[in-house]
Formats: sequence, structure tokens, C-alpha cells
Amino acid sequence: MVDKIEMEAPKESIFPINEGYIHNYLQLFVNFEENSIYDDVGIYAYGPDENGIMRRFNPIRENIEFNLYPDSAIQLQPDVGC
Repeated sequence: MVDKIEMEAPKESIFPINEGYIHNYLQLFVNFEENSIYDDVGIYAYGPDENGIMRRFNPIRENIEFNLYPDSAIQLQPDVGC
């Protein structure tokens, strides 16, 4: 649904559209005015170490422009305040 809404007015969209789809859904969790991830979002962002174990931390909350390690996994979870 988000893709459909964004495609209706792509020039007004803050999301880069790639072949009719939002290129990266991580964008939905970013406050572009402050260039940061929203505070109420939990983040698990790790890439594989030299043994393939997901241990290399990607500090994207501290630096949204951090270049992710190859084959990283990012999980985002809305924080409901519990």
C-alpha cells in the first residue's frame, strides 16, 4: 500500500522509488528532517564476521549514514513503550 501511495505522486515523495517500489523500507523508520532513526524503534543491525557469525555491529542509530557491512541483517521493531 505504501508503494502505491508513493507512486501516485513520486516527485513529492521523500522515498527514492526504484522500478515502482520503495528501494529500502528502512526509510520508513528514518526522520529525514533530523537525519536519524526514530527513537521509538528498536534496531538489530549486525553483519557477519570472518566466520560468518552475525557479530559485526552496524551503528546505524548513532550514524544513519554508516555503510553497512556486506550481507548485514537489519531487524526493526516498533517500541510500544512496554
